[in-house]
Amino acid sequence: MIINYLILAHTNPLQVRKLIAALNHTNSYFYVHVDLKAEIAPFKDALKDFRNLYILPEHQRETCNWGGMGIVRATFTMLKLVEESRKNGYAVLLSGQDYPVKSSDYINSYFQSNPGKDFISWFPLPSNRWVRGGMDRLNHYKIELSQNKGDFVQLPSLHSRDFYSFDTLKKLVKVIFRGKTSSLRVLSNKKSFPDYLKPNGGDTWWALNTETVSKILEFVQNHSDLIQYMSNSTLPDEILFQSLVLEINKDHLDSIHNCLTFVNWSGSRDAPSPQTFTPEDLPRLRELSPDFLFARKFDMQLYPELPDRIENEVWPAYVKKEV
Repeated sequence: MIINYLILAHTNPLQVRKLIAALNHTNSYFYVHVDLKAEIAPFKDALKDFRNLYILPEHQRETCNWGGMGIVRATFTMLKLVEESRKNGYAVLLSGQDYPVKSSDYINSYFQSNPGKDFISWFPLPSNRWVRGGMDRLNHYKIELSQNKGDFVQLPSLHSRDFYSFDTLKKLVKVIFRGKTSSLRVLSNKKSFPDYLKPNGGDTWWALNTETVSKILEFVQNHSDLIQYMSNSTLPDEILFQSLVLEINKDHLDSIHNCLTFVNWSGSRDAPSPQTFTPEDLPRLRELSPDFLFARKFDMQLYPELPDRIENEVWPAYVKKEV
């Protein structure tokens, strides 16, 4: 079973190297996108020994601001590379701060035992899992004020009743004060989710079989307005792929299974999300379901010993349970 890993990286090249070394297998291939805001030279140096790895060059790199379209564009570029390579099997989307909680042999066997399945979390929108049911992501335009995380406003179209409110006025003043007036032109257009799709949301990270990948690429090519719509939406990476996978598999939903990446969202509302794992989390990682293959997020600058401890204490733990 061929596994194509798509890695979105923006920091700590040595940690990305450690991640790839842990996942490396005879049937593995890696596509690494480095955020355009980061220097690429350290990544090239750290990853130069891997022969089954492709680092996206300058012309294929995107600026990946939190909640923006750059992540989606970078992901599509890597998916197209997988399609062109004809290395059929799976495409697995990870961040550079993920780490496997199972060995590469286990992961390879897992995909071998689940051919044709797609692994992605999803729920129909609106949903009480998201603020305002997630409808502001669908019906409001995202106006970025800077590249900093969370530094944006969401505004309704001029054609929407919601535009004519004091809340909108405050946001408009903020946009004008920040010198982003030109971004407001988009508000003259109506904004509504395309009627040929049903909106679904879920986590960014997934593992899709390459047949599904081909269908996604074809669908997007045939619906050019979809990318334009998503370009002006908030967190499109948490809506677009979920909606497409559900559309493609609408007649056989049993082929869709839960996301394989465990993310710790248990912190307080004011804490950074998701939580960064510490050595104290090792018992929790040992007790994860056999269907969790990866976890995020990790920071080797804070806890440099943690990846090795996962390999020595977490990987063998599940094998022992099975025996």
